[in-house]
Amino acid sequence: MTKTKFRYNPQTLTFDTINVSLRQRLAKFALRLLIAGGIFVGLGFAFTSFIDTPSVLALQRENADLLLKYKLTQRQMNEMVEMMQQIETHDNQLYRVIFESDPIPLSIRKGGYGGHEEYNFGASEYADMLRHTSETLDELAWRAYIQSRSFDDVIALAKNKELLNECIPAIHPISVKDISRISDFFGPRKRHPVTGQVSFHHGLDFAGAIGTPIYATGDGVVESTSYSFGGYGNQVVIDHGFGYKTRYAHLHKISVEPGQKVKRAEEIGQLGNSGRSTGPHLHYEVIVRNKQVNPLNYFNNMSEEEYENMLKNASSQFLD
Repeated sequence: MTKTKFRYNPQTLTFDTINVSLRQRLAKFALRLLIAGGIFVGLGFAFTSFIDTPSVLALQRENADLLLKYKLTQRQMNEMVEMMQQIETHDNQLYRVIFESDPIPLSIRKGGYGGHEEYNFGASEYADMLRHTSETLDELAWRAYIQSRSFDDVIALAKNKELLNECIPAIHPISVKDISRISDFFGPRKRHPVTGQVSFHHGLDFAGAIGTPIYATGDGVVESTSYSFGGYGNQVVIDHGFGYKTRYAHLHKISVEPGQKVKRAEEIGQLGNSGRSTGPHLHYEVIVRNKQVNPLNYFNNMSEEEYENMLKNASSQFLD
């Protein structure tokens, strides 16, 4: 089927007849359709590339809102880290010091949580951000756990503070009125009075008369009573708990037995001259965590009257 068309001929000034076949017309239509489709696709691409659709705009707003919330969360986490550091510092340098407990090392406070293999967020542009957040949260959780355990220890120490005060060796082992003098102090001395060798003196020597009462300097349990052939002679060792012990050496008489509970200011023996000694005196030691320390650092500043009143009160309690 053909279709007749006319075309003007300017040379003859007439209209020539043109016959267009169906195939030609279909081809021309297909060409127009293809061009129209191309134009439509091009406009659609341009629209989606350069002009944000409502759904894209909604996603962008949601993403911006999430990023803002993340920044606020990150700021709060940083504040929590700083707060945790302050709590840990107070715990190590104040609370644990008050109760004479060792500080917790930073390696323990910051250890104990997973490594980088637990924070696998792929190749996302937010991978580093998410990994940092996860690491910070895990570290905070671990440090909070360690701090809670530390506070449990501090609470237990606080409950035992009164008991600790009674156990610390804080008084003179001899009545103030009976002390004639301290004949040797804690520390290095030029020569030992018996051997003549240069040595270190691990306690205090109180000179006095034989038979002078010797008192426990803190509450505790008698760990041992023995005769030391190494030089101490008759000696008593009291375990006060909390890492404290005291030794009373060169005694003339021992008045307590191993395993016996004693109270501060309770008589445990008498001053003597047993063992390696140049004259009647008491050798007194304070031992903290198996190390001898200077007893002078533990004596309170009692007057003679206060000391005697303490002895009288203690004696009445022992009689009861």
